[in-house]
Amino acid sequence: MNADLDWNAYVAALAPKGRLHVVGVAPSPLAIPVFPLIAAQRSISGTPSGAPATVATMLEFCARHGISPVTEEFPMSQANAALAHLEAGQARYRIVLKNDL
Repeated sequence: MNADLDWNAYVAALAPKGRLHVVGVAPSPLAIPVFPLIAAQRSISGTPSGAPATVATMLEFCARHGISPVTEEFPMSQANAALAHLEAGQARYRIVLKNDL
């Protein structure tokens, strides 16, 4: 994550009894007022991105079961078209820009 975000906006977007789960580490402490958490019974939790052994286990599981990412590839020369595709909401999951050879 490594970015300072408007955490109050994220908390405000949660449904009552909703949970904001942070994966990774923010560069600064999260300055979040407590009342919106208490009033709507919202919560915040977090985990690290995962130990290398855990990531390796996950990757081995994916390889064993044929699980792979779903991506759309665009050549770097079509970066503007890829962004337009993304902004139009037509992207399925992830867009990958590949270097032109």
